[in-house]
Amino acid sequence: MPAPEVWLDTVTPKISITINSILPILHEKGYSTLVTAKKQTQTIDMLDTLKVPYETVGEYGETLKEKIAVEQKRTLEFLDLFDRVGYPKVLWTHGDVSAIRTAFGLKIPIVYANDTVFAHAVAKLACPLVNYLVAPKCFGKSWSKFGISKSRIIHYDGLEELAYVGTEFEKPKCFKDLGKQKKPIILFRDAEYQAVYCKNVKVDSEKLLQELTKLGTVICLPRYEEEKAKLENISNVWIPPEPVLTAQLIPYIDLMVGSGGTACRETALYGIPTINFHFWDVQAQYLYKKGFPIRVNRNNRRINVEAKKILANPQKIDTRKTLNNLESPIPMWIKYIEQSLQNKTGN
Repeated sequence: MPAPEVWLDTVTPKISITINSILPILHEKGYSTLVTAKKQTQTIDMLDTLKVPYETVGEYGETLKEKIAVEQKRTLEFLDLFDRVGYPKVLWTHGDVSAIRTAFGLKIPIVYANDTVFAHAVAKLACPLVNYLVAPKCFGKSWSKFGISKSRIIHYDGLEELAYVGTEFEKPKCFKDLGKQKKPIILFRDAEYQAVYCKNVKVDSEKLLQELTKLGTVICLPRYEEEKAKLENISNVWIPPEPVLTAQLIPYIDLMVGSGGTACRETALYGIPTINFHFWDVQAQYLYKKGFPIRVNRNNRRINVEAKKILANPQKIDTRKTLNNLESPIPMWIKYIEQSLQNKTGN
């Protein structure tokens, strides 16, 4: 079996969904691929749900010491994997430092997709090593402060979620239970509180969740396993018993309340009224200026008041025309993957 030409690495559910959109295009062009995934429940669950073949490499650490240790171990695991399946010719990734450092050390070109400029620690370690950084236009050249030259920052006029927004996904079997839930339906996504960059959320999310359950059914998508035990016994909270995508929930939900940038951008792109209680970054502002129904609110009482107002007459906005004017990042990703392959061959 020939060595993989394109190596794609994922460490989050979003990037797993994104890879699912890239793979068919690469395969249609005749490229062999290798997908690697860090052992994180939601990441590999999403790959399994989408039936994407992958190799599990590495895991997460919680303390600073553990993070350093598992990163070094992941690099060694990559080398063992490549000895077995062959060494790839280009890496496409979204920010895992160990994958980028491994590729850099092996002189494998790196196409870096990123929309998390606030993750300073990762950006400082990754940006100086990559060949191309493909990012939303709304960030401008802000990435250059992390050590990458402006000439290697590639822009597109859109957001990463446009790589898969509009894709038809099979409806999970557990959705038959959705019809039994009390209306209206609110999607809730808590903060990624174990992440280094997510330590200053001002909203009391547990109290907020309790308030939202008085307004209807709250669908919760826990980020971590320990969250489920806290949520399972709360009245009017429904936790999908299998991995689901935000896109699959769109026909059912009337309101999104959350901290996550990705989930909030997804619902706003689909026209669902969205309240974000953490991120009001350039991407959220970009969507707001384009007319998508997203707003930020960091006060429990005001969020509750706003939610009641929206749910009194829940309405989705038809965003199809606006979506057609935005760019998917996939063409840029493919262009620079292919350019890196050509440069590699030329060398």
